[in-house]
Amino acid sequence: MRLLVPALLLLLTVPAPIHSAGEDQLRDAAQRFGRALRDADASALRPILPSRGKVQLILVHLGPEEGYFSSRQVEALFRDFFKRGSVQRFELLRIEGGREGHALAHGRADLIDPQGRPSRVELHLALQPEGERWVVREIREMPR
Repeated sequence: MRLLVPALLLLLTVPAPIHSAGEDQLRDAAQRFGRALRDADASALRPILPSRGKVQLILVHLGPEEGYFSSRQVEALFRDFFKRGSVQRFELLRIEGGREGHALAHGRADLIDPQGRPSRVELHLALQPEGERWVVREIREMPR
């Protein structure tokens, strides 16, 4: 019994790895972002945008926008982009983290900007859990 109590205390203090459902939810949030871009559907971003707080945007071709925006503003900015621009392809390259309460998703998109110019950009999403879901806290565009 003396050995059992310290072992149980150790198990309670060591952070549990993210469950496969959590990893699936994280990957789904990143892929949902890509689908919303490809489908030109700004309202499809709603489930992965935070219910409180701001989202940092650093957008060159998808904007241009830089700053902190509410979820409704993010949705409106993408809706405006989709009026004149489009995303032909989005590829999720990799996801990092997820165990410490934050994650990074890296993707690549081929798009036509509002001026009609084709571009290939790298997109980096910073995500964190909010309740039972992962939400996007930063969208950073890196021209290639």
